[in-house]
Amino acid sequence: MIRLVYILLVALGVSSCYKEDPQPKEPKPVIVYPYVTDTTTNNVPTFVGQTWVLTGVRIGGIGNPQTVSDTLQFITNTSYKYNGYSSKYSLYYTGGGFSFTINGTPWGNLSGTIYEYNLKSGKIEGLKFIDITPGSSNQTNYFLWMNKI
Repeated sequence: MIRLVYILLVALGVSSCYKEDPQPKEPKPVIVYPYVTDTTTNNVPTFVGQTWVLTGVRIGGIGNPQTVSDTLQFITNTSYKYNGYSSKYSLYYTGGGFSFTINGTPWGNLSGTIYEYNLKSGKIEGLKFIDITPGSSNQTNYFLWMNKI
């Protein structure tokens, strides 16, 4: 009887083994985005040489945007002119979009997320920004409308 149990256990153990595939598995493809760098490294994306017009600002989540016509002229990877006044900006890839910060606006230093579509189409339509000026509460949402000209 013990011999029969031993034989069954050995047969069960052998039948549960499997041969491993000798072929190596394909590595996962690396997704390369055309715009995956920040402006401080002098790679794409870049606003350098571009001019955008801020056409609307809505403060808070409800209501129509206030119509404005402010010009943003991007000079270098970190500096731009807001209606002729020099200030700083930044743009860098975050994994889900691009963090875009424009300092020196009438509403403070505004920071929000824009997307590859916005960069390619030259349109920002009602995307949310917050004031990151030191001392601000970061509680007020600003929604911006901008067009590349």
